[in-house]
Amino acid sequence: MPTRKIIASSPGKVILVGEHAVVYGKLGIAASIGKRCFVTALPGGRDILIDAINLGIKKKLSKEVLYSVSRKIEKIKKKQCFDEIAKICELDPLSPIYFIIFRIMYKHKYKPMRIRIRSHIPKNLGSSSAVFASTALAVSKFLNVDLKKKEISDLAYDGDVIAHAGTPSGIDNSIVTYGGFIKYKKSEGVKKLKINFKLPLIFVDSGETAKTSKTVSHIRRQREKNREFVDDILDKLNEISMEFLNALNRKDLGALGKLMFQYYYELRKLKISTKKLDHIIKVAIENGALGAKPTGGWGGGCCIVLARDAKQIFELIKMYKRKGYNSFISKIGVEGTRLH
Repeated sequence: MPTRKIIASSPGKVILVGEHAVVYGKLGIAASIGKRCFVTALPGGRDILIDAINLGIKKKLSKEVLYSVSRKIEKIKKKQCFDEIAKICELDPLSPIYFIIFRIMYKHKYKPMRIRIRSHIPKNLGSSSAVFASTALAVSKFLNVDLKKKEISDLAYDGDVIAHAGTPSGIDNSIVTYGGFIKYKKSEGVKKLKINFKLPLIFVDSGETAKTSKTVSHIRRQREKNREFVDDILDKLNEISMEFLNALNRKDLGALGKLMFQYYYELRKLKISTKKLDHIIKVAIENGALGAKPTGGWGGGCCIVLARDAKQIFELIKMYKRKGYNSFISKIGVEGTRLH
């Protein structure tokens, strides 16, 4: 057993365009951000001890409990009984982490360890995926197992399936693992983008808890009732994302901003926005921002606002503070999951 601690981290993410549409095979464009989650694995004891600092939860599991709980989740997951998975996660938010640890240890070997999790990533900016990817890397390295990036990403995806009680797109686990800028389609997988200019983006927190699992299932139910209406919106969102990619390659900030607004107005038709998210967009428009849209799961969480330049960034941050919102800037396109 290693005598030194293993520290792994993963970045948060911002979905520039494509959220929700990627679930249905459409194009998504995402980037990693400078805020990170850190997972530390240390030797100690006879069991698995998990200390999720942000959640204020500490759990100790024997090998028997870890394996039995994870096998139960695995059976439910295969049957796609997502309501049952949601109940399990509601009772124990650490369930996805158990499953990732189980998957690694069952394939390789069991070893007791202490796992400490601390995240600096706001909700709805890839916080869950970053925890799962970092856990996969820290646990595997503690066991002297070398996982490939794809294996880490796949384990993080399993965590997302359980955490969000559904079938997520795959974009979150991909961007936090690989880092940088990516374009993503289910049929094509991850493709790295070479973006060599800075986007003057501001992140504005609505203060509302993100409800990704609820918004994903809400859209799925709408599509079951009125497939033609929803698919028409999804097709338009895909067109906007393709135009966004072209504008990104041209470094055309004005076009990028207009397309962000377009994406917002189109996806808003599916009724997953909130009064606060709408108000953040309204403030952006009133203060001359180039573009704005919610990012991630909607139903709460953060919006991204595209400023004209560095000067306007700070003007907008001051304005949002006066309106009662916490806003911040962050590096974009940083390194993905890695060891320290």
